[in-house]
Amino acid sequence: EPDAATENIIGFVDVPGHADFINNMLAGIGTVDYALLVIAADDGIMPQTREHLSILDLLGISKAVIALTKIDTCNAERINTVSDEIAQLLSSTCLNTAPIFPVSSLSGDGFDALIEFLQNTLQEKKSDEALQQTHKPRFLIDRSFSVKGIGTVVTGSLRSGVLRVGDTILHTGTGVEAKIRGLRLDRTIIEQVHAGQRAAVNIVIDQNSISRGDWLLAPEQYISVQRFDAKIRFINPDFKIRNSAQYHLYIGAAHHIVSIRCIDTKAQTFFQVASHQPIIAYHGDRFIIRDPSSQLTLGGGKVIDIFVPRRKRCSDERLNLLRAQDNRHTQALVDLLNISPMGLNLGQFSLNRNLTNEALDNVLEHLSKNEHFFINLQLDNKQLPSLLKLDFYVQYKEIILAELVLFHNDYSSKQGISETAISKAVDFAGSHLLFHAILENLIQEGVLSKTGTLLHLPNHEIELSKEEKEFLATIRPLLVKAGKIPPRTRELADLTGISLKALEQILKEITTSGSLIKVAKNRYFLPETIMELAELSEQLVSENLDEEGFSVIQFRDASKIGRNLCIEILEYFDRVGFTRRDGNMRHVRTETKNVFSK
Repeated sequence: EPDAATENIIGFVDVPGHADFINNMLAGIGTVDYALLVIAADDGIMPQTREHLSILDLLGISKAVIALTKIDTCNAERINTVSDEIAQLLSSTCLNTAPIFPVSSLSGDGFDALIEFLQNTLQEKKSDEALQQTHKPRFLIDRSFSVKGIGTVVTGSLRSGVLRVGDTILHTGTGVEAKIRGLRLDRTIIEQVHAGQRAAVNIVIDQNSISRGDWLLAPEQYISVQRFDAKIRFINPDFKIRNSAQYHLYIGAAHHIVSIRCIDTKAQTFFQVASHQPIIAYHGDRFIIRDPSSQLTLGGGKVIDIFVPRRKRCSDERLNLLRAQDNRHTQALVDLLNISPMGLNLGQFSLNRNLTNEALDNVLEHLSKNEHFFINLQLDNKQLPSLLKLDFYVQYKEIILAELVLFHNDYSSKQGISETAISKAVDFAGSHLLFHAILENLIQEGVLSKTGTLLHLPNHEIELSKEEKEFLATIRPLLVKAGKIPPRTRELADLTGISLKALEQILKEITTSGSLIKVAKNRYFLPETIMELAELSEQLVSENLDEEGFSVIQFRDASKIGRNLCIEILEYFDRVGFTRRDGNMRHVRTETKNVFSK
């Protein structure tokens, strides 16, 4: 009942203690953060008491209180003996400081002290709630039903964040998005529910498609995985996982059949959990593992990373990343940056931890204030940037600029070097997107320049070759005049009076210098024309937001270019990574400036 002074309500999730209902207990305990362990004084510690205590310990539920009931049926000596046994049992667990309250339901003895303790505990809990406001909303469903005149109602617990009437949520079981029509806390209609509270949620989703263990999430935070890396502790330290065995995983209110593989053979700390069915999990989520018959609790752990690499899953590099991630957000980010010369995907870091944008900004601000220097590298205009420790960035900068000095010394008549060529020259081991972002940052700094598709030092000057002089005098004016429909090579030969063989040699030299771009076998464009067409592609995407792309026909109509030439241009855009074809549509992968320059 509400406390008269504070109007606070303590909610209880009653989970069965009988051994036959241990699976139900695991489903119910998935979201609690405080435990009231009930032990009868006459029966004392039972086998299921030990298993429940082990589960609480494995789930990291360290805040608990023990209610020693039925003290009216026992003498003082028996009560003291059982109390000592309980204290001894708790001593080796994370509940070793849990107080014991002897109580009697018949006489009411001890309940005043227990209730006062719980009310004080609630105030402490409220001071911790701000921590969960750093996470996006996750509502764990344990029951669903249909109410006449209202529709589908689901009950459960809000694991993190805040849910409000009118919010759009996503149901993980179907992938369907819906608005929250109403919220109830106990019998009271409310406008919002906070982390740690149980509630009933009225949503417009078919009740028959909802199962216990499903989640309601912020749509942008939805991700399901079939494997994750975790830190697992077994009740029996000598227990060894069998790779071929199938185990029972209980996470949230869901139950999955999984295989488990140890990826940390020395310390036996980190494991990879894999399922044939999708799992909803995020960093820090606790879970329980039971044996293949689901009769015995083997151990439990917490999710560390849901983004499992396809290769080198057991490498020292991977294990170092997992150790770094086994920290709170700020420290984890610092440690990850220190051991990530290929950059840190900030989008994955945030999604793995279910962080709000504000929480992520606060972490980054904290890093900056404490002189953990890094730079943001925008790999994709639709995603959060990657972070690269400043020390690593400076190393790449020095290597790239030194390579350009060597190139200019060896090939003084060339305008510059292509991005692919310099990546190979410096033996860059990361993704091409990361390397491209580093180059773009160097260009913004002013220490690197780009002409056409070629990179060079800003002060680099070249002596014009015979071919380049010929190009500037006769060929370039024709291409400027032709605009978006340049003549084919044979047509250029006829217009200039240069033999086809000689013209092809000139065009080859000019393309190498970066002053021309070869789009097709017999068609060359000026860099500024290609930029104009690329910008036109971006405009088409902005005008066609429903499809997030454009078709060949739309590009043809907008550019006033013939269909065959349009196809050649768009295929060139695909090759250089500016666009991506998806059936009849093309999607722009990055901004024009990230690929082309005049």
